[in-house]
Amino acid sequence: RGMEPYQSGLLISPEGHILTVFSYVLDTDVIHATLTDGRRFNATLLGADPRLEIAVLKIDAEDLPYFDLSRAVEVEAGTRVLAFSNLFGVATGNEPASVQHGVVAVRTRLDARRGVFETTYNGPVYVLDAVTNNPGAAGGALVTRRGELVAMLGKELRNARNNAWLNYAVPIESLRRSVEQIRE
Repeated sequence: RGMEPYQSGLLISPEGHILTVFSYVLDTDVIHATLTDGRRFNATLLGADPRLEIAVLKIDAEDLPYFDLSRAVEVEAGTRVLAFSNLFGVATGNEPASVQHGVVAVRTRLDARRGVFETTYNGPVYVLDAVTNNPGAAGGALVTRRGELVAMLGKELRNARNNAWLNYAVPIESLRRSVEQIRE
């Protein structure tokens, strides 16, 4: 109860590899992936890196549009960005994806807690202004206004004392080596 059965991901190969966050949503016998064109596939969990909070899925498809992780860019504070995700499950309705625009506030290291536990990922992040990491957004793509891949949206982080949310994305360069190892 209260747990959302969906999240976001991004295609990272024309053969159907999907990068997403490692979460309870993947703790099931059947994983469904819905593309922005409405096609629905059964997905297989190829592997995960809990330390980075990432997972790689595979669907049986070919010739898909995808993000090439080796072409991801790094950005500075003040860069205007777009976040593509399945925020609040919009991809199950009439919208193919949620798109939010915002600004990179700062690039810093993540050193936070989720409840009583420290976050497993403790590395560089982009802190985002006006992009929200609400349910379903984790695993989405953060891109520049020119469509260049920058990062993957992180999980929700909220301060229980003052109810402040930290919206962040993990730079692709921090994830790329692990993704390549999982795919191998």
